[in-house]
Formats: sequence, structure tokens, C-alpha cells
Amino acid sequence: MTQRVLDLGSMPPANALLESLSDSSPEYPLVLEACECGNFQLRDCLDAADLYRHYYYTTPESSTLEAHYGKLVAKLQDRGLLAASARVLEIGSNIGVFLEFLQPFVAETLGVDPAQNVVEIANARGIETIAEFFDAGVADSIAQKRGRYDLVFARHCMAHNKDPHAILEGVQKVLSDDGVFVLENAYALNTVLGGEFDQVYHEHMFFFTLHSIVNILGHAGFSVIGAFLSEIHGGSIVCFAKRHGDSDAGVNELLAEERVRLTSGAIREFAHRAQSTRDDLRVVVRDFLASGKTILSYGATAKSATLINYCGFSSTQIPFCADSTSMKQGRFFPKSHIEVVSEESAFANPPDAFLLTAWNYRDELIRKARRAGVGSSFIVPIPRLEIVS
Repeated sequence: MTQRVLDLGSMPPANALLESLSDSSPEYPLVLEACECGNFQLRDCLDAADLYRHYYYTTPESSTLEAHYGKLVAKLQDRGLLAASARVLEIGSNIGVFLEFLQPFVAETLGVDPAQNVVEIANARGIETIAEFFDAGVADSIAQKRGRYDLVFARHCMAHNKDPHAILEGVQKVLSDDGVFVLENAYALNTVLGGEFDQVYHEHMFFFTLHSIVNILGHAGFSVIGAFLSEIHGGSIVCFAKRHGDSDAGVNELLAEERVRLTSGAIREFAHRAQSTRDDLRVVVRDFLASGKTILSYGATAKSATLINYCGFSSTQIPFCADSTSMKQGRFFPKSHIEVVSEESAFANPPDAFLLTAWNYRDELIRKARRAGVGSSFIVPIPRLEIVS
């Protein structure tokens, strides 16, 4: 049985950037539901081929991300799960930034990603990557040609697939008998309790709790032996799983915390906070513009599309969005028609305020702007609306 949690209306896919204003993108319902199993998921899931065959997201160069990678490696090393002889495969590896970080610590890496344009960039960077949707067939082919792997990572990708069981079937085939599966995703507890409604977009088909992760991995024959929380991407959970093993105290503590904090009241409050944030942000933007001030957004992230479209903002209010990803620059958000420009362009003609749509990189992006001599205010919408001068 499921219950409706949040209805954000109809929206285009978040990463369906337009090459010109004469283009258009279809819109689909964006409704989040909660399942009695402890999971959250979209009511309507789009076909993966439509979302990922050509993809505009590439992993950014980020000190925040690099610090997270270092923490993840340290956790694995502390547990004796990352050996210098390890063969590593990453599902949804994008342009290979994480695999590149791992290479000094392991013997071999391989990436698998469905976006052909992204895979071409990865291979050009010297990170061997296969352009495929990872499933049992692809995994079996890899295992037969290359052997099995000691560690398999699925970071922020298993929740982006309407059939995560297909990924796990592949992991079963390509992971060595004593290998470790590392699953990382946005954590439902952070999403709900932090009012992070902009995390809801068509690529985010699932929002896992630890309870739901334990359940789905258990059905695939894996035991969660360890887990830790990270602030990355607005709050994520990282789980270590093996075919055989017992959960440590940290797993049991997190499960107990979920039972206490993820209540029906907290879920209802999530929807209320989404509406309140939208209404309050509309007032802030209206008042800025009414006083003759200018606003740009900062961060052409998937979550920014949800935020902007749910609030009903358009290019007449926010004409440009600054972003460091070159393949996004010169393109336009569907529906709002806000144009993506480079950070350099936005910094050369700074607005009175940036709407910080990439709020999960808040400190890093504000520091970058200040180093460039930009004195603009920052409107930070989540986890609570505030203006940073």
C-alpha cells in the first residue's frame, strides 16, 4: 500500500535542457509516494533510455566531493575492505571522477555508464568506461571477458532506475564471492526532515531509507554490514554489503533512529514545508525585483529545475543561471527558459543576488564567488530560506 506524499504537478525531465528557445520538452506528472516497506518512490517513472542516452550532468570538480571521496576511501580502508590489489567496477560512473580518485589505491578500475556522450569524455580522460545500461546481461559479459571484481560501487544511480533489482542481478554476476558492494544514494530521512523537496525529479525514482535498502539487498542475497551518513548532495547514506556478514552496531543504530524520526507526521510536514518554502521564496524574489534589484540563479542542477518550476519562476524574473559545466552553457531550462551561462560570465556582470539553486554546495560556491570579487547576496532556499549578504 502506498500514500501520496508530495504532488509537484507536471514538469519536464530536469536535465532535458533545450538547445534553443524554439525547442520544447514534454512534461510528466511528478508525484512522490511512500510505501509501507519504508521506501519512497515516484508514482510515474520514465523510461531510462529517454533520460540517460544523452545526459547533461557531468561530475563537477569540487573540493566538497573530493573530501567525500577521501572519507569513503578511509572508511573502506579502516574496515579492511579496500586492498591495493583490488579490482573495482563503478556503475553509473559518469566521466570517471571517482574512479580517477580511486586509482592510486587499487589495481584496476572500470566504469559503466549509459550516456554515450558522457562515456566519450571519460575515455578521453583515460578512465576506461563502457557505454551500457548495467544489468545482468552486461554484467555477465564483463565477468566472462574480464573476470569478477572485488568492489562494485553504485553511487547515486540505483535510485535513478525504475528497476533497481536489475542492477542487483548484475552485481550478483560481476562481484567476486567475497567482494563488497558499496551503495550510495540520497537518504530519505534527510530529504524528508530537511524539507528537500527539490530532490524530487524524474531521474530520482526512489528515495531509500536504510530499512528499504536492507530489504532490497536482502532479496538479492546481500547483507548490509556497515553504513554511514554523509552531508554530500544534501544528505546521503553509504552502505557496505557482502553476500555473508552481520550488521554492525552502526547499522542497527540508524535503523532505530529511522523508526523514531520518520513518522507519518514528519512526512505530512514535508509536504507543508515544500509549499511554505515555495510561497516564501516567491515573496523574496518578488520584493527583490520590485525594488529594482536583479537576480540570477547559481547551479544548473537537476534539483534547480524542480525548485524553479515548482515556484513558477521564468526568464523574465531570473534571466540566467551560472554553472561551470560547459555542455550545459548556452542551453535553456525547459519551461522556465532560463539560459545557462558560465560562472565567469555571471561574475563579470554580477546580479544583486544569486538564487543558490545548488544549495548543497553552498559554502564552496559562495567562497568561489567571493574570491572572484563578487559581492552579490545569496538567497539560500533549503534547508531553510535565508539571505546571505
